[in-house]
Amino acid sequence: MIIVRKAKKKIVRPDGMHEAWVYQSTGMTPITFKQVVQECAASCGEPSNKTLGVVTALVDRIAHYLELGRQVQIDGIGTLKPVINSASAATADELGQPTESIKGVKVRFYPHGPLQEAIAENGYDYQSELDDK
Repeated sequence: MIIVRKAKKKIVRPDGMHEAWVYQSTGMTPITFKQVVQECAASCGEPSNKTLGVVTALVDRIAHYLELGRQVQIDGIGTLKPVINSASAATADELGQPTESIKGVKVRFYPHGPLQEAIAENGYDYQSELDDK
């Protein structure tokens, strides 16, 4: 996997001996759902409408289980885990209703296998070529 980043700025540490670059991901055009479905259909030899139905049903089932607060583990891809951010309170009296303490709900993704390896490689060789320019 190649995540293209650009060097944002150079930071010189207070001791004056060390420097570091801050990298920022460049804005690449995202792959659309339609493009993914078309590629899946082409790779498995099925019609796009049939593939669209299967992929849509998969996303629907994943959303259903996340809504129930369940983790979804997809072998070879990763685990999707719902996470609730809440405010802390010193005592139960300060908390009020339990739902009042919820600040937000997010989904964390933990990659497995090939995806984890692809992210770990992260295109560092390619990035060093960009840094030299």
